[in-house]
Amino acid sequence: MLIGLFAIIGLVAGVALEALMGRLAWPADHAGQAEDADVQGATVLAAEAGALVVAAEASHWRRRVLVMGVAAGLFAVIPVRYDGVAELAIIAAYVCVLLLCAGTDLISYRVPNVVTYPAIVGAIVVGALMPDADILEVLAGGALTGGVLLVPSLITGGIGMGMGDVKLAAFVGLAVGFTHAAPAMLIMAIGGGAVAVFLLVTGLRKKGEPIPYAPFISAGGLAVLFWQGAAFASL
Repeated sequence: MLIGLFAIIGLVAGVALEALMGRLAWPADHAGQAEDADVQGATVLAAEAGALVVAAEASHWRRRVLVMGVAAGLFAVIPVRYDGVAELAIIAAYVCVLLLCAGTDLISYRVPNVVTYPAIVGAIVVGALMPDADILEVLAGGALTGGVLLVPSLITGGIGMGMGDVKLAAFVGLAVGFTHAAPAMLIMAIGGGAVAVFLLVTGLRKKGEPIPYAPFISAGGLAVLFWQGAAFASL
């Protein structure tokens, strides 16, 4: 019963998430440029250092169906792995953040601050207030994941690894805690590396061209949340 209810909630959340992805992928100050890019296939610089905005998909309904399906599936798993109203609500919020950031990065190579900053603050608050969470472990997890991705971002000047990715990774570390941060980073690295090699070998991406990394950060976070647990609840 609860699984079905959460699946329905996930479907509804998917509609809202897909709409937000479109709005956040094309910031207001680039709205006109985004429309031109969608028609002409042009690219324009985005706000994040080293990022590029690319043309959005022509068939938005396909993206909507995909996001709704993924959200419904993930939401259905939440009551299987977690108990209690607070835990269910927090994990649902975490899932929405990770899906939203992965989507905007896939659409336009952007990980919006308007999502990551509140998410980071929220994860810290959760770590401070939830009875089974250790705020020091929460902060250490965020420092570890964010710090590891900050190094290549600074070295490359944000090309390939932008600060948006760093902030999202910090959120993942805060959400899962220091204990579970290493598995999350391992999944990020393996997934991102494998896809990057595939894209380069197949010629779908050339050397030096950007590859969205937020989907792999989100995948690592989601995998650990449903496999090992969050900073406030080990599974």
